[in-house]
Amino acid sequence: WYQRRVRVLNHDFRHTSEQSDLKSFTWTHHDGNKFGIQMLQDKGYVLETSFAKTNVMLQDWSARVKVRATGAAESPQAIHLYWYLGIEHSQSKVRISRIPTGFSVYGETAELGKFHMRYKTVNANVKVMHNAYNCGENVPLHLLTDYVKGKLKPIPYTGRGPVVTPIIVAFDPAATACSESSNIVIMQLTLPLPAEVEIVYENLNIERTATLEGAYFDELIKTYMDNFNQKFEDKFQLKAKGYNNEYVTFARSTFSNLIGGIGYFYGKSIVKSSEVEKPVYYWPSALYSAVPSRAFFPRGFLWDEGFHQLLISKWDNTISLEVIGHWLNLMNADGWIPREQILGNEALMKVPKEFVVQNADYANPPTMFLALDSMFNSMQPSEILDHHSTLKKVFHRLTLWYNWYNTTQIGPLPTTYRWRGRNGTTDRELNPKTLTSGLDDYPRATHPNDEEYHVDLRCWMAFASRSLTNLGDLLGINVDKYRETAEILSDNDLLKKLHWTGDYFADYGLHSEIVGLKDTRVGQNMVEKRRVVRKLPQPQFVKVQGYINLFPFILMILEPTSPELGHILSNLKSDSYIWSPYGLCSVGRSDSYYLKYNTQHDAPYWRGPIWININFLAIRALDHYSKVEGPHRDLSKQLYTELRRNVVQNMYREFSKTGFIWEQYNCQTGKGQSVHPFTGWSSLVVLIMGEQY
Repeated sequence: WYQRRVRVLNHDFRHTSEQSDLKSFTWTHHDGNKFGIQMLQDKGYVLETSFAKTNVMLQDWSARVKVRATGAAESPQAIHLYWYLGIEHSQSKVRISRIPTGFSVYGETAELGKFHMRYKTVNANVKVMHNAYNCGENVPLHLLTDYVKGKLKPIPYTGRGPVVTPIIVAFDPAATACSESSNIVIMQLTLPLPAEVEIVYENLNIERTATLEGAYFDELIKTYMDNFNQKFEDKFQLKAKGYNNEYVTFARSTFSNLIGGIGYFYGKSIVKSSEVEKPVYYWPSALYSAVPSRAFFPRGFLWDEGFHQLLISKWDNTISLEVIGHWLNLMNADGWIPREQILGNEALMKVPKEFVVQNADYANPPTMFLALDSMFNSMQPSEILDHHSTLKKVFHRLTLWYNWYNTTQIGPLPTTYRWRGRNGTTDRELNPKTLTSGLDDYPRATHPNDEEYHVDLRCWMAFASRSLTNLGDLLGINVDKYRETAEILSDNDLLKKLHWTGDYFADYGLHSEIVGLKDTRVGQNMVEKRRVVRKLPQPQFVKVQGYINLFPFILMILEPTSPELGHILSNLKSDSYIWSPYGLCSVGRSDSYYLKYNTQHDAPYWRGPIWININFLAIRALDHYSKVEGPHRDLSKQLYTELRRNVVQNMYREFSKTGFIWEQYNCQTGKGQSVHPFTGWSSLVVLIMGEQY
């Protein structure tokens, strides 16, 4: 859409989702299947978009767009609304014509058969100020914005309507020819505000008794909304827990943005490995997946997706199993899954060049086991029976994936594990990143080598072993070898021997406790920050206070009677540790790495800010330890109540102020920061509110 009536297009042309464009945009309701309602607040006006599908094989659908001015000085008097129809196959056919209220399109594709679509005003009496369309040939869809801008031009406005100038920016109504090779059709309606348009899609291969438009659409949306609200309360019981309407609205919106962000992607990853000299293309792949952020990370991330499905599976197991199935279908013959899915040109445009190539030797936390384990524990016997064949296929893929980890990510000592992908030769990083761990710049051993080993990866493997054992038992499959591994990796004495510092659990590696970034001359007129090592590195525990210390606790590897568990819980609220009034901070405030830049330009990412996925795991673990017999039960309950309250209240407060859920929250102020809206794993606040773990 576009509001301006000027001769030159500017940045106010809206097409793709960008975090800097709108004051806010959010799904208020979305069931992941049949309907959704979204509010978008722009400069001086608000758009409400909605869609609904019928129950007839869900083959008919309609969408509605309402636009109203807010009454502010910047409010426009009219709006340009564009709808485009992309045709991906050369054998498809489209015929477009004008109707008094908009456009009518007849088409046919191999997948859909024959269809009819109308893009029109809801009220037939509304004066259409301008309507025109443009057909493009061989237009790359990822360049559509530039194509549209290039085709728009100043058009004299001679009709009646509330315009300030006699010029509007629009398609030339005379340039309407569509050829058989056209692959894109863009339709423009210019309307006075308030405006309301609808897009009606009908499959001409089926019969129907009513068209999904007008009053029928309104009735169906109301029915779906009532059903959604009731199901949401049944699933999460927020009102029953005492939350008021404002908190419930916050939770519904947060959930709706996660499930409403599910997308379908298709393309080829670019992959390199130790077995090939140069990066090569993966096979063409389809992916049905949620995304961390529609605006900034509109693609699939492996370790994020396990967290996403923790929430989505509580709503609809069928959706989660389909998503997880898509991810497992990306596995190669060795059992490796690319950790970041950059499929298609639109996805590629959002990714910095250095992150495009995926390395087949590198892992990512196997969080799908989190989601599947949660699903198994909540499934009724009838559900297990219904999904039995699917679960057996999932189990087979999971064993292949698990075995890949258990052979390629092992450490230097028995039962140790090591993340690959760290740069041991750079002097530009204060502490070389470990992107594969998901914790990016979280401080590890300062001098990476093959002799280091990582406590978080060991805990992930312990959890995966236990989860695989549970699923095998559920399906009646012999899992003795996985059970044995689970028992070994869950042995608290062995874990303590490998990773306990005396105060907390930690990584082990070649580490210097005194390093810094220093301005260094690297050319005649150039100064860069380079790392200086002020104390020789030694093989030792990496004594950094933060999230890594917690993994044996947050993945519930520690026994309820463990003295180390008691030590962790007792220290959790220490002023010098990671506790804050807003959640657990990623690195302790007294640690030398707290809020330290990793390079000259890389701001601290996992070095202080509060991350909701780790806070969720901590709250979940506290809930667990507060309900099992042991000496730390009461303290776990106390910490659970306080931490849960802190996280929920702060996220709600920031949502109320800004209209957004954020990627991370400031450890000192609680203020939302970095990417927004970020309704990937930050949406786990809904499970925290509902105490659904």
